[in-house]
Amino acid sequence: MKPKLRFNDFDDEWNKVKISSIVQESKIKTGNTEKYPLWSLTIENGVTPKTDRYERSFLVKKDDNYKIVEPNNYVYNPMNAHLGAIARNKSNTTISVSGYYDIFKINNKNYSFYDNYFVSPVMFKQYKLISTGSLLEKQRVHYSQFKELEINLPTNKEQVKISNFLSLLDKKMELQKKKIEDLKLFKKGLNKYIFRNNCCNYQLKELLIEYNNKTTNNNEYEILSSTADGIVLQSEYFNKQAASQDTTGYKVVPRGYITYRSMSDTGEFHFNEQKIVDFGIVSPAYPVFEINEKIVNKNYILYYMNENKDFSNQILSTKEGGTRFALSFTKLLSLSVKLPNEEEQENFSKILYSIDKKIIFENDKLIKLNELKKGLMQNMFV
Repeated sequence: MKPKLRFNDFDDEWNKVKISSIVQESKIKTGNTEKYPLWSLTIENGVTPKTDRYERSFLVKKDDNYKIVEPNNYVYNPMNAHLGAIARNKSNTTISVSGYYDIFKINNKNYSFYDNYFVSPVMFKQYKLISTGSLLEKQRVHYSQFKELEINLPTNKEQVKISNFLSLLDKKMELQKKKIEDLKLFKKGLNKYIFRNNCCNYQLKELLIEYNNKTTNNNEYEILSSTADGIVLQSEYFNKQAASQDTTGYKVVPRGYITYRSMSDTGEFHFNEQKIVDFGIVSPAYPVFEINEKIVNKNYILYYMNENKDFSNQILSTKEGGTRFALSFTKLLSLSVKLPNEEEQENFSKILYSIDKKIIFENDKLIKLNELKKGLMQNMFV
């Protein structure tokens, strides 16, 4: 078998082999996460140090056994392998990961080739064929099945050629990611200056106006979801229709109005302006409100509520019992904000908007690079 896209130097057939012939499973366990720091496996970043976002140590028993991952070992998550949760420990550190993961080493030094091959479109097709489970989010590709898969491999010389080429593209993508991260860090530093203590104290009950109109008919408007990235159509976000059979009594969200999820596992709440349809609807559990623009600049107060660390701490301090955070509209109205004068509000919101626009522009370039790489991998592997 031969790939569609190939370097001129090569023309021979690729050899079919079982994955079990090139890998060796590692089952070394440890309970010592001080000696072997506990890392995460994420689809976005591979094997990476744990961050606050992924820290869930309170869910893990103290006596749990973790698996040791030496440098260049691969970490494999059976639950999300079909989504790309398989990556190499590229650090020079021996680490530990959840005992749920499978660990293996590869009998080949062309690591970069396999980094890409294991998450290539041709492998995703294979994962899909052997995955078990009725729900997409609960499908598993067990390691016992993974290692029995047959794959097509070129000679070592061609593997090196392919990996060197893809590495150049990866470096370009890493530089693009760094550019985006630098912009985000710049904005974070700027936020500290913008949201410093200001002249005027307000309670949010002076600035926010609840909107509590509800539908009287089923499927009256498109159902919306409020996410960390803004308002989206539920049908597109979940790739399915609403779970509820009847949307009568859902809250209406006109264009320009604000809504948010009132429950959170992490204490993070995102206040999103609805900009995608003239009228949409959300679950009755979502508060909906508008901004009193006679008193405050709408864009500024939304930046303040979403990105001001002091305001986030106010929200966290309202938590009462339980493991989840709840922020009712009544509780939100009781919180206070410190605002600059009207002119500064407008200027600051314009500055922050221009940075956001730049971040979106650079992120679009990264998306295009990812699409380019995906297209190349589609044709470079068989």
